[in-house]
Amino acid sequence: MKIKNKHLRKIHIYCSLFCCTLLLIFSLTGITLNHRSTFEGKPSQTLNEHKLDAINKATISVALSINNISLNDDELKRLISMQELSLASPGKRLEVYIEDKKLFIEASDFGFISQLNELHQGRYTSVIWTVVSDLTALIFIFIAVTGVWLSLRDNKQRRNYLYFLSVSLITFILFME
Repeated sequence: MKIKNKHLRKIHIYCSLFCCTLLLIFSLTGITLNHRSTFEGKPSQTLNEHKLDAINKATISVALSINNISLNDDELKRLISMQELSLASPGKRLEVYIEDKKLFIEASDFGFISQLNELHQGRYTSVIWTVVSDLTALIFIFIAVTGVWLSLRDNKQRRNYLYFLSVSLITFILFME
């Protein structure tokens, strides 16, 4: 079955539109990652201390709930057994530790740009984000391949398109070092 140019163009366009937002976000966060010192903000940090009558799930859960923090059973068990727990999510960190019957809660928020940068890098993200990111990357590859294919089928401009494609490839190779 031979795919006609008009069908390939439609597929190329709809894939581009579907991925437009993520492509823009990845491009913008790529710029912020390349110029961290310009875009880096000051993290907001808080440290709270709570006296514990006993070190058990109930008293720790009450102390955490005062700070609007809830942990699942596994996290609570780890905190009690290890006396410390670190939780990270894009742009945020939570350190909880126990010393001398006191619960310390240290929360850091690195800001929106940091959150986007960590999503870009796939740090502290869920499996769903990994699947979305990988699927989007595959669609980007498809968009690039169909764009090249469509451009090379244009006999009038083929030579110009080949020059641009060659410059793109040479530039990539030169910057690999």
